[in-house]
Order: sequence, then C-alpha cells, then structure tokens
Amino acid sequence: MSTLSSRHRRIRDIIVVGVVIAVFALWLAPGWGLTAEIYFVITMVVGTAWLGYLAWALATGRVGLNHWAPTARRQRGLERRAAEVARADALVQQQRLEAALSHGPYKPQAGSPPGSDPDAQARRVLLEAVERYGGRSPEARAAAEKVRRHSG
Repeated sequence: MSTLSSRHRRIRDIIVVGVVIAVFALWLAPGWGLTAEIYFVITMVVGTAWLGYLAWALATGRVGLNHWAPTARRQRGLERRAAEVARADALVQQQRLEAALSHGPYKPQAGSPPGSDPDAQARRVLLEAVERYGGRSPEARAAAEKVRRHSG
C-alpha cells in the first residue's frame, strides 16, 4: 500500500524526468540549437520551483533541516492513532472477557488421572530409569523396549 507522500514523490519524480528529457530533446533537435540563454532560463525556472517546494515543505513541517523527524503535528497524529489502536484492543479484550464470563464458572471435565494409561506409565518408567541410571544403562534400555512394545 502506497502512502500519500510516496505518490507525491512518484509524481514529482516523473515531472523531473520529463523536464530532463525535454531539455535533452531540445538540445538535440536540429535547428533549435539549445542556447545558453534558454538553458539558463529553464534551469532558473526548475530551481525556483524546487526552492519553492522546499520552502513549502519546511513551512508545513513535512521535512526538517537536518533530517526527517516527526514534527509536533505528526507526532500528535501518531499518538492519536496509537491511542485508537489501544482503545480498539481494549474493547476487543473486554468483549472476549464478557463472552467467556457469560458461559458460567469453569468446571473441569472429569477424566482419567494423568498417566494412568500403560503408555504413560511406560514413559514415566523410562524417564526415571534414564535419570537414575543414565541413558545407556540396561535398565533404561529395558524401559525403552517396554515403551516401544506399548507404542506399537
């Protein structure tokens, strides 16, 4: 997505390239023979337009003297947008919280206690054997074989 400033920059670049091509074409055109006076007038007009643009950009706060930095007006705009985003996020979070609370209190589902199936028990035995005897011990190998049998 292009911003407004990038569109203006693109239009400005197209105009500058067009002027440069026109001046070059006049210089090459037979019979015209671009004289120093014509070139001087064209340069003065383009330079005046460029300086006018720079003065306008400085006056409106679009550019700074040393480098680009958000001016106070743009900074307020950035802060305003950040505040709007924060408000929208807070609203969404509040809506999600209200939706979650509307379902009533949390009730855990009754199920089997963790680790009651044979696979989980075999993995727990393997973990204990590895921690106690090391990964290459015969006990750990036997526990690993038991896990493989239960896993299928």
